[in-house]
Amino acid sequence: MCLTSVEPLTPSEIREIRLGEKVSQAVFALHLNVTAGLISKWERGEKQPAGASLKLLRLVQKNGLESIA
Repeated sequence: MCLTSVEPLTPSEIREIRLGEKVSQAVFALHLNVTAGLISKWERGEKQPAGASLKLLRLVQKNGLESIA
């Protein structure tokens, strides 16, 4: 089975996704099942989302936060 690859996101793209949904880092983190600190690190470029987190971010970017809520 071939899975489609998921393109990485830049820190500014992650921030734009969150701000576009009008939620705080803490609320965004709850939806993605990560910590608010990790969201902050993603937005500052200290860490990169991968795996399921990256896929969820792309889904939110495409379909909105309600698509994973």
